[in-house]
Amino acid sequence: MSEPNTVPTPRSAIVIGIIAMLCGAYPVLVGLGVVHVRPAPGAQAWVAVAIGGMFILAGLAIINGYAVAGAAKPDGSLPDGAPFFVRVTQYVLGLAIVGLMFAVFAWIAFGSGERHFSSSISVPFWSSSGRSSDRSGRIAFGIATGLIGLFLVLSTVSGAKSLWRIIRGASKPD
Repeated sequence: MSEPNTVPTPRSAIVIGIIAMLCGAYPVLVGLGVVHVRPAPGAQAWVAVAIGGMFILAGLAIINGYAVAGAAKPDGSLPDGAPFFVRVTQYVLGLAIVGLMFAVFAWIAFGSGERHFSSSISVPFWSSSGRSSDRSGRIAFGIATGLIGLFLVLSTVSGAKSLWRIIRGASKPD
């Protein structure tokens, strides 16, 4: 019996990518003031733009990886024969997504103003929820910010090395 195909077709990747981009359009439009809503006290417009931007960039990455590159592998990596511009585009999109995530988490953890956090635990037949303190929420987001920052640095270096190896390999004479 063969494994089911978990790689989306180029057409479905385009549809999924467009849906992700549409999901990101609303927060971007709110953040830019095109769509008027009553923001929560202390809400920053740039945070809405960054959050929406992550969805838009993710949609572009899905389209780039699965439609433009000719279908990524089941593990999400690009096929061996993917053009260099597709690899660079995927690298830049990935770094931009993680960079925006880092900025949002850092603002939540270290930005000025009061934050409101809640916590919940759910298991079958029981759940509990309540308010968490400003300090505990900021500590949790601070730890996550550090981990995302570390991931951003490591993925930047790893991706740059990978692209450099491709460039060096392409410049060697046969």
